[in-house]
Amino acid sequence: MKKTCFKGILILGVLLTISFASTTAFADGIVFLEANHSKLVPPLAALNLQHHGHNTTESGGVRFDGTSDVAFGDISAGPHQHTVAFSDLGTTATNLQILLNINEANGGDKSTITINSLILSAYDSGGNVVFSTDLATGPLTLDQIKGGQGANADYAFGLDSEAAARLQAALAADPNLRLGLEATLSNVQGGPERFRFSGSGGNEPVPEPATMVLLGTGLAGFAGAIRKRRNARKSD
Repeated sequence: MKKTCFKGILILGVLLTISFASTTAFADGIVFLEANHSKLVPPLAALNLQHHGHNTTESGGVRFDGTSDVAFGDISAGPHQHTVAFSDLGTTATNLQILLNINEANGGDKSTITINSLILSAYDSGGNVVFSTDLATGPLTLDQIKGGQGANADYAFGLDSEAAARLQAALAADPNLRLGLEATLSNVQGGPERFRFSGSGGNEPVPEPATMVLLGTGLAGFAGAIRKRRNARKSD
């Protein structure tokens, strides 16, 4: 009887550990997908950032105020700052991609740049934010892709499963949402750095390393409990 009860508790504990891990496996944000991404459909312009003077940081964005787009911060000259109607992408939240093209004019010495934040927001027709998420992994340092600014030299970002579910729910409530971006980059020397939206993705959720550690720790704990139980029997 005791043996059966113990087995039941063990199985329940393992199931709870796995269940807990699955609910925390995603950081509810933007995740890095791939480098040197070949775009399958023409992407839509979203945001160009350009540093000023000797400043090595670029920070700015574009939002929708209910009437028109409002660009702010270190944006580059020219009409390249837009929010984008999600309906124009012809995709689902899971397939949404944010493409970053690094354009640093520093010759053969292609130093890295760091993305300190990348925030995606969705606005309703009144300019209200109904969805927002940030780069899940925090500061991210990227090498410049050989070839510089071009059609096939983008870094691609997407939404993890939880963020995609939240955006999809917001779209179900209002299919006319507009998407805007805000970003901060450091260690920049040139520019402009160009962000665009694409609907050509097929994002695979990226689990957090901490989750795998948690799962491994939980299973190790249960294995230790089994050994302790067996040793107790032998000593009886």
